[in-house]
Amino acid sequence: MITVISRALFFSLGCMLLLLVGCEREDWLSPDYGREELLPDRDDYLNEDYGTQLLTNELAGVYAAEIGLVYYDAETRTIPQLYLTRGEKEIRVDSLSNGAVYVYFDKFNTAFMPLQLSIKVRCLLEATTDTIYLRGSDGIVRTSNDDGPIGAPLPESDDAELIGKYARKSGAIVLFIDPMLPVPVKASVTGTKM
Repeated sequence: MITVISRALFFSLGCMLLLLVGCEREDWLSPDYGREELLPDRDDYLNEDYGTQLLTNELAGVYAAEIGLVYYDAETRTIPQLYLTRGEKEIRVDSLSNGAVYVYFDKFNTAFMPLQLSIKVRCLLEATTDTIYLRGSDGIVRTSNDDGPIGAPLPESDDAELIGKYARKSGAIVLFIDPMLPVPVKASVTGTKM
């Protein structure tokens, strides 16, 4: 009889505690949580006319490239630790009407890297007489595995960063991409326009 009463008492106390915690949860959230008007309007800066359309037309095209993946230290992500793999892949550069470009490649992998890596980064351009410089952020990174699931969620990111340069005379392009994945791997890309 006592155990039944004690169980009922603990159950009712547990329910009241859950109710109290459930009601208090709203007090833990910021009063600005869920207010869409406080978020930046991406159209303000994504659709701006950068006045670099001539540069985008010069840069746009397909590049025969070699992609190398480098593993960096986990703490600072600045010191190369291990050169993992290299492989050939076509890199595409598409011009946008506002003077920006999309730099992307799809499903890059090698025999030593079973996952397929796809990256797409929107870049802004600056130029000197002989070089066009590329700078991009908020790039999309997706990984896939045609053999099916590997037992863990595949890494992905929407924060990839890219810096690079294009030599106008030779048509050579050099890119450095940080996919901002949980694993500190970065890609170095060298190629020439086809």
